[in-house]
Amino acid sequence: MSGVVLCAALATSLVLLLDKGGLEQGDRIASITSMVLAAVSLPVTVYSAYFSITRDRRSTTAVEAGRLDVVADAIADSVRAQWESEEQIRHVHDPFPLPFRWTNSDPDITDHWQNVNGTPDDGTALDLAGRGDNIVDTFRRVPSRRLVVLGEAGAGKTILTSRFALTLLGERGLVPGEPVPVIFSLGSWDPTLASLRDWLTDRLVADYPVLGRPDGAGGTLAARLLAGRRILPVLDGLDEVTEGMRGEVITRINAGMRPGDQFLLTSRPREFREAVEASDVLTAAAVVRLGGLTMDDLDRYLPLTARKVRGPLTKWHPVLERVRSAGTGSPLFEVLSTPLMVALARAVFSDTDADPAELLALAGGDVRGTREVIEDRLLTGFVPAVYSDLPTGAGAERTERHLRFLARHVRRLGTHDLAWWRLVLEVPRVVVGIAAALVITSATWVGAGFAGWAGHWPDSAGQRAWGIATLVAGVLCGLVGGAIVGQGHGIRPSPARLRLRIHGRLRQIVGLLADRLWSWRSAAWFAVWTGGGLLFGLAASILGETGNVVLVGLAAGAFSGAGLWLVVAFVWALGTPVDLTEITSPTELLRTDRRTAVRQGLVVGVGGSAVFWLMLLLAFEPAFGVPFEVVFSGGLWFPGFLTLAVMGLLIWLLFVTVWGPWLLARLWLPLTGRLPSTVLAFLDDAHQRGVLRQSGGVYQFRHARLRDYLAAAPHDR
Repeated sequence: MSGVVLCAALATSLVLLLDKGGLEQGDRIASITSMVLAAVSLPVTVYSAYFSITRDRRSTTAVEAGRLDVVADAIADSVRAQWESEEQIRHVHDPFPLPFRWTNSDPDITDHWQNVNGTPDDGTALDLAGRGDNIVDTFRRVPSRRLVVLGEAGAGKTILTSRFALTLLGERGLVPGEPVPVIFSLGSWDPTLASLRDWLTDRLVADYPVLGRPDGAGGTLAARLLAGRRILPVLDGLDEVTEGMRGEVITRINAGMRPGDQFLLTSRPREFREAVEASDVLTAAAVVRLGGLTMDDLDRYLPLTARKVRGPLTKWHPVLERVRSAGTGSPLFEVLSTPLMVALARAVFSDTDADPAELLALAGGDVRGTREVIEDRLLTGFVPAVYSDLPTGAGAERTERHLRFLARHVRRLGTHDLAWWRLVLEVPRVVVGIAAALVITSATWVGAGFAGWAGHWPDSAGQRAWGIATLVAGVLCGLVGGAIVGQGHGIRPSPARLRLRIHGRLRQIVGLLADRLWSWRSAAWFAVWTGGGLLFGLAASILGETGNVVLVGLAAGAFSGAGLWLVVAFVWALGTPVDLTEITSPTELLRTDRRTAVRQGLVVGVGGSAVFWLMLLLAFEPAFGVPFEVVFSGGLWFPGFLTLAVMGLLIWLLFVTVWGPWLLARLWLPLTGRLPSTVLAFLDDAHQRGVLRQSGGVYQFRHARLRDYLAAAPHDR
């Protein structure tokens, strides 16, 4: 009804203006009116399409259990592939996994055994002590299937979680309905911003984009899998949560876990105790604590990692004999009793020509001080050892300098994730802002100003007005865009793991457009474009000799804003998550984002250019008094159309997606010597050498101890 009233009012105004100004004035006003009507009719069009499509829609049934099982199986395959690759890189099975030992932890940080056993009549404490390379049997002995594993730094908690997940996945086919174990890094959770369920859902969608698809019941596949207990959360690293928030994490876990929900959680002992004291025990969870390696474990393992030098003996035999004779209280044994330090010792000595006997020379004096000296030797020697194939000197030093920069980068961000798209945060904001301002100004003026320097104008007044107005618009767009981008706003926060698809999704696309239309962002968008058109009309009126074209500029701004909104919103609505098998590494994530950015940019560039030139076709003569066909005779508009489409693609790529800022980081960081020119190849190489580990689409340092050591190393001179 409001649309009818508006149209009637506009028609009445047109009749009055025709009577007052004649047919020529009426023709101009008709063009303006058509643009305003086109802009105003957008909400009506979108909502009419939405309701016409959904009017006779039958109620959508929820996702069938069979389909959820297929999705869960696909996730299981992806989790298995990832952690099998990580275990291969870390030599977990070469020659064999190091054994773990665990015993019951202190009872004051464990819930009542009645709660663990699931009945108020059974307070029997379970003896959960065990050993081996996995902890699945112990987990299954806990009636609640909730288990906390505590271990000191380097005790092997991350390896234990991967063994736990892979063992469950290996037995999954034998146990019908067994959930898929998925490892979540607790360090990425801010419990003050998201509940446990929301955070788990977000992480699943981030690592497995296909789970962001609707489940047919108003939610997502990720939320449906969690609600159906088809995912078993493995919550790794409570100690990696920001200090002061760990108690809130436990509170949120207790609030978010329903009766029957299962989980495994790992932490360092002190941090877990402090979190329990600040909040509560984990409801119905049993707690065990990892012990250290024994002398027999070292005797069986380390010699098998090195070449034989004399009969069955290796260079580790004399060292281990001295350690055994010194006893379990010796500094060297204390260091080698943790799996992390054994792994470092293997890399530093077994995989190189270095002699582990030098550790004996360090094993004197005060026990605590000597232990720190030995650990520093292993940490210091790890990076040179895994990069021992590089030429000594500048090459090895440069590699270590790059790793130190990356370690400081993730520590500054307060995260454990090393994401390639966040490296732009290391580029000074002023550099990002200036680059954005220059590109946006140039692209806007070249694309929109084509008519000013290429058209066949009968006189110079209109041409000069158009050229100056577009230059002013370009500068204003550049300044505003540069300020926004320089502050980190406007850029997509993470890569797009989408493909453009319309087949079979028309109802969903129109629904997304309808939801997006009435947001405050859309209102701001229309306000900016309408204001921009008004400023353009003012500039053209003041600087040119074509009369008052403020009304034309206002109408043109509204029309352009509506048209571009439809183009951009349509591109976002077209996105659909890629399949699970298409994201296997950060490198593949970059390729996917680049392909998505180019496809989206082409649609936005071509669509935006079409809106702009359609606006010119309607508004050109009313604004400048010259027919469109005269200025752009001989098809001259087509090169302008292509030019603006390319400029739109450029702006979209550089400052809307994460791929553009990534390109800026790739240029700036190598120029300043902080990273090599082939950044992703460097990160992938560090992963293959065991310095980094892969977690979904990001990397992490293989251990927080190694990251902290590199981050604390002296800055480069």
